[in-house]
Amino acid sequence: SEPASQPQPEPTPEFVSARARRRRALRRASFPTNESERAELFMHLTRRAFPSYELFVFSLVAGAILGLGYLFNSQALLIFGVLAAPLLTPWIGTALSIVAGALRLFAQTVTALFVSSLIIFLGGLLAGFASRPFQPLTFNEAFTHSRLWPADLLVLTIGAVLITISFVRSEDRPYLPSALLAYELFLPLCAAGFGLGSGIGLGEIWPQGLLVFSVHLAWATFFGLVTLFFLRFYPTSTGGAVFSALTFIGLIVVV
Repeated sequence: SEPASQPQPEPTPEFVSARARRRRALRRASFPTNESERAELFMHLTRRAFPSYELFVFSLVAGAILGLGYLFNSQALLIFGVLAAPLLTPWIGTALSIVAGALRLFAQTVTALFVSSLIIFLGGLLAGFASRPFQPLTFNEAFTHSRLWPADLLVLTIGAVLITISFVRSEDRPYLPSALLAYELFLPLCAAGFGLGSGIGLGEIWPQGLLVFSVHLAWATFFGLVTLFFLRFYPTSTGGAVFSALTFIGLIVVV
């Protein structure tokens, strides 16, 4: 005789939750054509990318650690400062606002990123002033990170693409891609402040570090927008298309 069929076990809540996350990720793999679904998706993504107080708190901590890293010429402190940097989801919010032509969201996220960058810059500036009584010192790390390097551009490209894909297709926070992005953005920015504050970095670290930061930011934003296009996030209005085109032109000019 054949054994009686056993009832299938009920899926655990963890399995159901993971399956639901995968379904949401698959839904985001293609850009919705329905206007209401499109608005709902953008609302969800921009809500996750909207800056919070954590952006400024962790920027303050990261700026202080990075400044100490340049003061002591310590690569370990610089890596620690990058790991303490805030999650750069507002940068993705800026890219989304460019595609959507949402000027208000663009102004909010750019302002938040500017304040965060200013905090990082001030951390390096204060560390530079603190180094003056102890000079002459060796500032190899500050000099290195205030220059353009092909390897840095490669890492920056990978970080920009990964953080965009991870943010759109997953509900998890993209910590590792954000750390790659923070490494390439905050290190030259803090080095610029350190060079200005120390005085001896004039013409060698400042303003070169600020220029490197500008190029890295434009480079990362360019590839972030390209990644959104490959994920089928296209401008759906004339204003969004014009804004995206002007932004692309501006980014290329900066680079």
